[in-house]
Amino acid sequence: MDAGRKFASPLRCAAMFTSADVSVIIPAYNSAETIEACLRSLHLQSALPGEIIVADSSRDETPDIIQRAFPQVRLTRFNNQTFPGPARNRGAQMARGDILAFIDSDCLAAPDWVERIVAAHNAGHHIAGGSLEVGNASKPIAWAGHMLEFREFLPAGEPRAVGHIPTCNLSYRREVFLQFGGFPNAYYPQEDLLFNYILTQRGYQVWFDPKIHIYHFYRDTWRAYLRHQHRIGRVTRCALTLLTMPGSHIARQPTLAWSLAPGLGVVKCLRSWKAFLQHYPRQAFRMPQVFPIIAAGALWWMRGFASGARTGLSGIRGWGNPREEILQALQEEQQDA
Repeated sequence: MDAGRKFASPLRCAAMFTSADVSVIIPAYNSAETIEACLRSLHLQSALPGEIIVADSSRDETPDIIQRAFPQVRLTRFNNQTFPGPARNRGAQMARGDILAFIDSDCLAAPDWVERIVAAHNAGHHIAGGSLEVGNASKPIAWAGHMLEFREFLPAGEPRAVGHIPTCNLSYRREVFLQFGGFPNAYYPQEDLLFNYILTQRGYQVWFDPKIHIYHFYRDTWRAYLRHQHRIGRVTRCALTLLTMPGSHIARQPTLAWSLAPGLGVVKCLRSWKAFLQHYPRQAFRMPQVFPIIAAGALWWMRGFASGARTGLSGIRGWGNPREEILQALQEEQQDA
């Protein structure tokens, strides 16, 4: 990142946008079971987006489904499996709209999703997103994964400024996204946490409106669920070493991080149980199934966090070093503080 680059001012007055100014961007990998429903939800919006872009690296029938059922969708292909961050970045480079709205291929957008995103940007917000609900609510594993990963983004409360929103339901002003270089190639699935941290340190506000709403179909097999929780734990510890936020002082000390990992896992489990009972009292009958699965996921998260304390990112296949632009941006932020 060029240290002398001039960034767009967070105080700049917002223009008046319409849904035609929205480019929806979807990263996809082997999404044949979900991509059609995702795209159909976008074509049934109360205010249609200007374009939909799918950045796909699938080896299944995903591109065939898109081309057959939704020929108007702009499809870009990768030769090899690509993480969501780089896929979203390519979509952003292709986009024509002034607002980049990100959603995942395993999500359904509420009928007024685009309309509410436009309203948030017209209110002056450069970064705006919203809440997630369980799409496959009949699956106990999906409930457990949802509570462990997204309990802070449930459809409740008033609109407010937050530090982070998952990129499966998040939008950016295009000029801001591109000026800051997009998501880092490494650190999946926390590349959005790093990117949003840089933006907030530069004075931008991440706006959470629970009425900007999607339904997320979470992993529903034990293997996928536990592997993902392990990865989240590992990458969370590695990402925290670059940030200045709660938990960073622990993450930066490998011995301390390793020794406290069990306690952090217990806290994560208890908070997820509490959020489940508080926000979903009508689902209390699922407790005997969901709570043990949450505990197992928290255990695997803890193992990942401890593993990250020992080895960092070097042992994860397909990952290089973090992008130099990210490190430089963080160094600039520390110098400016």
